[in-house]
Amino acid sequence: MTRVLIVGIHTFDSGKTHLAIELGRAFINAGRSVEYFKPISGHNYWYNYQHTLKCLEIGQLVSKDAMLVKETLGIDSDLRLMNPIHSLFVPSRIDRPLETIPNSLGLSGSTSILTMQRFSQPLSDEIDTTVLIAESLVEEEHLLIGFDEVGKLTHETSVSSADSLEAFQEFEMLYFDKYVTSSFSKISRSTDVVIIEAFNDAAWPWEALESVDHVFVVCPGHIFSYDPERFRKAAFLMKRGNLPIREVTFGRMSDLLKPSRKLEIRPQCSLSSSDLYALGID
Repeated sequence: MTRVLIVGIHTFDSGKTHLAIELGRAFINAGRSVEYFKPISGHNYWYNYQHTLKCLEIGQLVSKDAMLVKETLGIDSDLRLMNPIHSLFVPSRIDRPLETIPNSLGLSGSTSILTMQRFSQPLSDEIDTTVLIAESLVEEEHLLIGFDEVGKLTHETSVSSADSLEAFQEFEMLYFDKYVTSSFSKISRSTDVVIIEAFNDAAWPWEALESVDHVFVVCPGHIFSYDPERFRKAAFLMKRGNLPIREVTFGRMSDLLKPSRKLEIRPQCSLSSSDLYALGID
């Protein structure tokens, strides 16, 4: 089984998901089965409202990117395992411009209150899901999301109240690796290729991922290939204290190593077999 890790140079809009789709298409056209894995993600209720509506329609809080890849490549796996952890940020109700709420969940400003976070893992032939909710903020109607909408997104899940950033962080610290590792194991069990998309510009997605076969770092116009083991070692070299490895951004470690290959690409390009060969994929 081949593992491909895609890392973004920039926090947003590096082109990771587009590359994941094009790599997936190329592998499928070559007769290989493909899975996609995005361990952690999040979206804003307001700025990505069309995606929020899709989540409400299917009754699952999931990644926009994972949904797009699944639909485009025709992947059969459950979205909740392809994307085991996903957060929802919701604007707060305010009485005056630039008002902030007196809660650590609003550290990013009034337009982005951490409101929900879903954790999913395989359990026998089913999927076990726990959703953390900023329950007091929702019940007291401090947020633009309605209680009925929260109900749709938590249907048939275990719900846990988390009314501070510290509560969300504590749960994530305790259970992140467990949920991600078990979901990844299930996803990658019977496929030829698994494409792993890192979160934002994180250099390495989670501690228990011991190795990959290819590392591609992407930005508009370019794909860079790196030696996988050297890339992993460089990421862990920059890890600080007890902070998770996903806190190490590519920018912090980029000076420690050089790309082994480079491919220049055009907007909305497709990848040919010669492009794959240029990136080191046989």
